[in-house]
Amino acid sequence: MSAVMQQSQPEYEAVTIDMRALIDNVLARYSGEFSVFRELLQNSDDAGCDAAEIRFETTALLERNPEAAMDAGPHSLSDLETTNVAQWTFKNHGQPFREQDWLRLRKIASGNPDSRKVGAFGVGFYSLFSVTENPYVSSGNKEMEFSWGEGGQLRYRFGVLPGAVTVDLWTTFKMPLREHAPMPRVSGLMKFLATSITFMVHLKDVAVFFDSRPVGRITKYLGQSKDVPIPEDLQRRSPKQIMMVKSVWQHPIMIEARIMPPRYDPEGSHNMKVVKVDLVAFTADVDVAIDEKLSTEMTRCMKKSPPLSLEYRLIYTGKDEYAQSRANEQQHPSEVRSIFRGLSADLDRATHTRVFIGHATSQTTGVGGHMASHFIPTVERESIDFVDRNIAIWNEELLYVGGFLCRVVYGLELSKLKSSWNAAATGQPPSCLAGKLQDQRFIHLLKFFTFHHSTPSPKVSESLANSFYACSSLPLEFLSFAGVYGAPHVRAFDPVVAKFVKALPMLSEDVTRHCARFIATLPGHPMIGEITLSDVLEDLRHNTLNVDELVACLRWFISSRRDDSTSGTVDLLAAVTLCSRGRSVALSSIKRFVDPEVLGLYLPPDGPLPVSVVPLDISAHFSCKELTDFGWEEFTVVSWLQHISCPDVRSSNEKYDFTRSVDWAGRVLGALCRIWPKLSENMRNKSREVLMNERCIPTSKGPCLPERSYLPIAENALCHHLGLPIVSYHSGFKVDEDVKTLLMYIGVRKNPPVQLLLTPMLSMGAWTVSDLFDYLVQKVSSLTPDDLSTLKASNIFEKEALQRNETKSTRYRADQLYPPTDIFRRLQLSVIKWRGKSEWNDTSPEAQLLYRLGLNHFPPLPEIVGLCSSRDVEVQATAFEYLCNNLHSHYLSYQPENFSDDEFVPAESGDHTCLKKLGEVYSNTRWRELGFPVVQDRYLNAPLRQLGVLHDPPTSKLLHLLEHTPPRDEQTAVRWFEALYDHVQSFSPSDLIKLSGMPIVPTAPSTTPRLLPPTKCYLDRDTKPPLYAKLFVSVNFGTKANLFLGACGLKNEVSVEDVAEVLIENPERFFELAGGYDGFLVELRKLAYQNQAISNPTMRKMSNKPALLGVRRKKAEGQAKWNYEHRFLPCREVTIVDDVSDYQLFSDCLFVAPQEEALEHFYASLGCPHLSDVIIERCNDFHEISATKSCDELQSLILERLPLFIQNYTDRQPEVTIPSTPDHLKVKACKRIRVSKTLVTGKVTRTRDVWAIARRKGECIELWISKAVKRDIYEVATSLCRLLLSTNKMNATVLLGMILSADLAFLERRGVLVDQISQQHRDGCKVRSKARKDRSGGSASTVDYVRQSTLDTQPDPQLNREGLRGSSKVSPQLPALPLAADNVLLKISEVSNVSGDNSSDTARCPSALPLSWTSREVIPQQYIRNNVKKAIEACTRWGGGKSAIHADTSQFLRSGLCKVSVDRVKCLRDIGQVKGVQVYLNEATLDRATFLESKHGPLARFVGVIIYLSKIYDIPTKSLHIFYDTSGGCIAFNCQGTIYLNLRYFEVWHDDQVKSGNRQNAQIAWFLVLAHEIAHNLTDLHDSEHEFWFSAICEEHLPAFSRFLRPTQTRLRYGWLVVMVTILLPLYGYILQYILLSN
Repeated sequence: MSAVMQQSQPEYEAVTIDMRALIDNVLARYSGEFSVFRELLQNSDDAGCDAAEIRFETTALLERNPEAAMDAGPHSLSDLETTNVAQWTFKNHGQPFREQDWLRLRKIASGNPDSRKVGAFGVGFYSLFSVTENPYVSSGNKEMEFSWGEGGQLRYRFGVLPGAVTVDLWTTFKMPLREHAPMPRVSGLMKFLATSITFMVHLKDVAVFFDSRPVGRITKYLGQSKDVPIPEDLQRRSPKQIMMVKSVWQHPIMIEARIMPPRYDPEGSHNMKVVKVDLVAFTADVDVAIDEKLSTEMTRCMKKSPPLSLEYRLIYTGKDEYAQSRANEQQHPSEVRSIFRGLSADLDRATHTRVFIGHATSQTTGVGGHMASHFIPTVERESIDFVDRNIAIWNEELLYVGGFLCRVVYGLELSKLKSSWNAAATGQPPSCLAGKLQDQRFIHLLKFFTFHHSTPSPKVSESLANSFYACSSLPLEFLSFAGVYGAPHVRAFDPVVAKFVKALPMLSEDVTRHCARFIATLPGHPMIGEITLSDVLEDLRHNTLNVDELVACLRWFISSRRDDSTSGTVDLLAAVTLCSRGRSVALSSIKRFVDPEVLGLYLPPDGPLPVSVVPLDISAHFSCKELTDFGWEEFTVVSWLQHISCPDVRSSNEKYDFTRSVDWAGRVLGALCRIWPKLSENMRNKSREVLMNERCIPTSKGPCLPERSYLPIAENALCHHLGLPIVSYHSGFKVDEDVKTLLMYIGVRKNPPVQLLLTPMLSMGAWTVSDLFDYLVQKVSSLTPDDLSTLKASNIFEKEALQRNETKSTRYRADQLYPPTDIFRRLQLSVIKWRGKSEWNDTSPEAQLLYRLGLNHFPPLPEIVGLCSSRDVEVQATAFEYLCNNLHSHYLSYQPENFSDDEFVPAESGDHTCLKKLGEVYSNTRWRELGFPVVQDRYLNAPLRQLGVLHDPPTSKLLHLLEHTPPRDEQTAVRWFEALYDHVQSFSPSDLIKLSGMPIVPTAPSTTPRLLPPTKCYLDRDTKPPLYAKLFVSVNFGTKANLFLGACGLKNEVSVEDVAEVLIENPERFFELAGGYDGFLVELRKLAYQNQAISNPTMRKMSNKPALLGVRRKKAEGQAKWNYEHRFLPCREVTIVDDVSDYQLFSDCLFVAPQEEALEHFYASLGCPHLSDVIIERCNDFHEISATKSCDELQSLILERLPLFIQNYTDRQPEVTIPSTPDHLKVKACKRIRVSKTLVTGKVTRTRDVWAIARRKGECIELWISKAVKRDIYEVATSLCRLLLSTNKMNATVLLGMILSADLAFLERRGVLVDQISQQHRDGCKVRSKARKDRSGGSASTVDYVRQSTLDTQPDPQLNREGLRGSSKVSPQLPALPLAADNVLLKISEVSNVSGDNSSDTARCPSALPLSWTSREVIPQQYIRNNVKKAIEACTRWGGGKSAIHADTSQFLRSGLCKVSVDRVKCLRDIGQVKGVQVYLNEATLDRATFLESKHGPLARFVGVIIYLSKIYDIPTKSLHIFYDTSGGCIAFNCQGTIYLNLRYFEVWHDDQVKSGNRQNAQIAWFLVLAHEIAHNLTDLHDSEHEFWFSAICEEHLPAFSRFLRPTQTRLRYGWLVVMVTILLPLYGYILQYILLSN
């Protein structure tokens, strides 16, 4: 509020309302035609009035007094449509207005506060203003009149009626019309009144007048009410628990309407037409329990509290009432019969049934009847209010009661139908007419309660439908064919199923057609299910079917079947029972059917059929496939013949016994003849089997079996001569050609059997064999199998005499004889005696018939093989040639294993011929040399392999021969071994291993043969050392023989492994043959230098057995010379001298290794302990005394001379930091130093006083000197060497002692750079002096200076593994590179020598500094890149020059050569390729033929890694080879630009990882191996130069390699890592090498 207004404080003024506009706006929402009468009638019913009048008055009537108007008489009806009315008057009879009524009347929106009344908003009265300007009301003795004032202000006048004496019970509403107009149409007004009065509680009579003349009257009569039981399954309480149905009752209503016809009859009022309608009103009494909040909100909206109880009514018109109403309507004119049209049920679309709130609203119910209750409408009372949230709750709860009431009425009506159905079922079956009537009643019920779309709000019908279905816990019930059932048990109508089911609850066709919407709108899943097979089966189990019903049933099943499952078919057949011809047959007993299109056309219709066959009148309706699908088998002609042949069938009726009834036999044969062409060969055979044993053929001898009957052929006089039974014509059927064909097929003969001809004709001599064969040749086509069998079994043939003196005439079967040809005569076989009209011809008819009778074409296989074993040489040779010539034609079934025990192969053994078995003779004549039988030369071109003759003896026999009868002299051995070389591929690896251990090699004269295994022999090359000639046996049998022995284990040369084995076997003999100690050391050095070629098992054997030479020296008493004792001991008993001083103390107690560095390393690799490891040293406690001058002098001397020692001693790098300042070296004095040393192995202790001893204390070295012992610089040197180098070698101790004791001039004369070292020492002193001045304290050492000290070169313990055995602990010197690179390259140098070359000696040689570059200069990067490029190009040229840098261009790096392993290639054999990578195998490997197959997996994975890395280095795969050896430490080597990689190491180290998916370790390891070997394209040495190029190659290709290691999507993420790796490449190379060796 503004300050001005607060100060002035103006008064409130009333808001003016334009009442006319307000009322006009309210009335604009009243759209009904009779809204004025609707409101007045509702107010009358609320006031309890029982009668009302509506009067339409003209001006004439109003201007006259009432008596004069009545005397004038009524107007004619024709005037009703044209005569204008001036005033409407409405009167009701009941309680007059009370004071509060008059008060509400003059207040707008002051509704009736009575909650039981319909009026709610207080605006109903003002509907009068829609037709009048001045409404007038009189009630009792008072009156009130309304009029409009100025400004649209509504005014009223209220007072007492003048002259009123008594209280008038009629309340009158007068409405002078604003505009005069004719009265509404009478029929329409009466229809409105009939509909309105239906739901009025008190109002029962309404009359309509026109100028005091009645024109219509509506009267309502109520019948006796009756309670309706509510089923217990119905939920009486609404969803929100607001309303609860207490009870339901029904009462009949009769409404009578009287209406003036359109043409008025002046005779009197009796001509008014009377129309009646009967209705039933169902009412639900409802209790209301509403919460306070909702009650308050509703009171605010309606201006009164909601009722505590209410009623809900539903007008239901039954089927009979509905039909009667429609019939009555037809008896009256259209205007009259339309009066009750709004009340009758709307069964089609439910567009006329309304919701009543006192009067009808515009809201339709969606069902077939009207409904009325205490709904809360919108203000204009045209529709239900669902907008206001609280009002919507009330109305929705009330709609639940409506749906509940509908369900009660539905259940009541359905129970009536159920009762009538049950009553009919207890007596006779219901007639069709009764069933139709019940269907019509049920259709009426369903159509009445079909929920259609309601308007204007569809929510009404939706809510009613929801409550209708949801209010019950039981499913909705339906009337079906079988009575009333719940919806889940009722099935939809199926016209096909209806033809054969009898008790299935199924909807009728009429219900399905007329009530489709009701069924379709059932909620949830379809409640009316389709008919299933189980439904049908349940019905069929309790009923029988006739033929037509069964046909319909089967047709339905065929059409409804959805899959190939047979379970439904089995169930159907088990359920159906057929009732036909007075008997019942279970369909499950039916097994077969007659195909109507095949057998059904020819079977005698009256003939007997099995009970298990489907009747013909049923199977005629189905196809063969449909019948087969039921699991029935076709009833074939064979089955029919078997059935009519059954003795039980024949004996049951003589008429159907074909062995007794000629007529039936003729019908059977006739039917069989007609169907015969359609039968398969199999069916014909089975038909013949049925009839062939039956006497079913009528003959001249009576009924006979088919095989004993003969066809009536005129020219066959022989049959008549023999008196055979002939088929006669008197049997009733004509023997035509078709019948003859049938009869012959089933066994009737055309010709007499051969047996009948043989016995009488040959025995009587009437025919010869030639005559018989002439006859048989003519009849050959008609000979039966029995005839042929008889001829085959008869001895009717003669054979040719083998010798002239044979006179005995014996007859033979045909299969015992052979054709009369020369070859069979030479084989001395039985040849048939031929007396034909012409010479023997294999193709003549006679010959062909003989062959059919069994005449042999050629001798059987066993017989011809037996002839090959004949003692008759001519027969044997002829038979073997015949067998060989006809092996691929006559004897294809020949299998060698079937004749393995027959001696039939002509062979040569030594100098004679013989016959041998297949496994004893060979076709390769080379085996004569070894004494094996071979095939005779003249048969070498025969198919010996097909006969089963082996080309070579099996290896088992060769092994047996060599094992038991080896060659005894060199000449025999040469022949044997050369023959065996050609057969060497046949030996398996296990055979060769067995041969390698057999004593088969003669090594001495034949007189005193000495046999050795091949593995104990060596190829004699005439270049072996004398010692090896004594230790090893050498042989030479020629090239081919040597190759065979090589495959058996003969060695080309003596290997280090062999020498080691001989040494282990007998070391004393080896020592003796070597010429003693010196000669033995020569061989021992070879073992030491080549120890990588000795296998691990041999190394372990050498360690554990007494095979190591140990030396012990002793002095005898009184002698100055040492005596040396040599003994072979195991490794744990031999000690390596690494401390000369200690050795001098205990030399008489120890056996030590020869004191040479290579031998000591070799002994160490075998596990020999060092001397320092077996000695325990103890000292007395030092008691420091004041430092003397000698302490400072000694300290200065050591600091000055120690760098000279480190520079000149290159055998071993210091293992601790070299002291360079006084802070790092303290020299202290004590009274006495007494050292006690104990030898652990011998438990010997020696004690002595010393002058000096060095100790390490933190980062500082303390050197103690004793005053009790004479000065001894050698002891200082010994102590410092032991401390700095972890060893006390003589050369180191002597060198350091000399440097400490000699003057500088002497050292300078010996080549020591005294000036340079001294200058560096002086510069260092200055720096240290300055640093001491700048330091705040003296406890910390100078870090920078320490960093420049000698590198820690402690060897990596991981290096001691297979392939790196014997690596030196000494690291070479490096070129003068920048310090960071220098440090890391030194680390890489310790692991870079992975190639396994025997070049470790060179790698240990000291390296000199570059000639052209000093430590202050930096090698140009372009120079490095160019040479790395050249190294790669050396591989891409594949076999180019060995070094990529010419000698004169290597201006920056030191040159020099070491041993290159080119000889390794000579021992490798190319065995193939894998993905373009060549594979080589060591020549000593035995399984070369199967290597690629056996190693396929590791090879493929190794090649994958190699191809991957070749892309990194851009090297062609043809420059990368794989090789495999069985022993040795070579991982890879470079030969003239081609790199060889060892598969064996990949298989042991990385194959399992790659196989499991982890490739990174393998890629990293072999990346470094390739870099190492590529560096050999620049230098052959393993020195600092090689290590430098190795580092440069890694640096060049490491970025690409790192990208390959990581997925593409993470490359950017790890880009910073690539940069860091490139910067710190040497360190990264060392880490990668360490990973390689760790895995």
